[in-house]
Amino acid sequence: MLLITLIGAILVRGALAHQVHGILLVNDTETPPWKYVRDVGPEYNPYGETSDSTKISPQMDINDLNITCGRRAFDSAATTDTADVLAGSEVGFRVSYDGDGEYGHWWHPGPAQIYLSRAPNDDIKNYRGDGEWFKIAYGGPVGNNKWLLWGKPEFNFTIPKTTPPGKYLMRIETIFPTPMFNYSQWYVNCAQVNILGPGGGTPTQFAKFPGTYGINDPGIRIPENQFVNGGLVPDSEMRLLDYKAPGPEVWTG
Repeated sequence: MLLITLIGAILVRGALAHQVHGILLVNDTETPPWKYVRDVGPEYNPYGETSDSTKISPQMDINDLNITCGRRAFDSAATTDTADVLAGSEVGFRVSYDGDGEYGHWWHPGPAQIYLSRAPNDDIKNYRGDGEWFKIAYGGPVGNNKWLLWGKPEFNFTIPKTTPPGKYLMRIETIFPTPMFNYSQWYVNCAQVNILGPGGGTPTQFAKFPGTYGINDPGIRIPENQFVNGGLVPDSEMRLLDYKAPGPEVWTG
């Protein structure tokens, strides 16, 4: 009965959760969808449509190469522009479609994390993201029953001021973690950015995608009292503040 209840909760919540982050925000300014974010392909579409509504399905396999930047994202690298952003400034990602509006909201309960990976020789157009990544931002819980981004349209964060200048992939991952084995949902996109500034910092604690995460890691397969609105435990027994995000610590510069 517990398994049936859990599956039902995931399926109902999952119908609302699908999203894609195709809009980059630079100093609170919205840029056109997929101008600086590598466009992604649909999970499966026999009709050949390419609207955002065909791209919102989650990824379920954290060991698949598409977990780096999204489904077939490298196919659009050559046609994606690179945004100039100043180290120390605010940038962000906006949900560009969730099945219920042009821009929509963060519908699924779960965290968001931001990583940077420097393109070798600053050749961003030919970089697949198979190098090292360091984490620069995290949006987690704000109480035992609520996630920071749940129901919000965007995630804003600051580029560390001492980030070494150069061209980077900036990766957003949002996770819908569950207590079920190998049933987490992943929504991943990458923007191409040229970070400007004095530098001086040395990023630490690197990750690889795929490669760093395991399906049983804390923050990916979670206890029942961290599964928000799953109906498995009473709200008073929820302990979302105990959640530990996967991957390394945030590098702040």
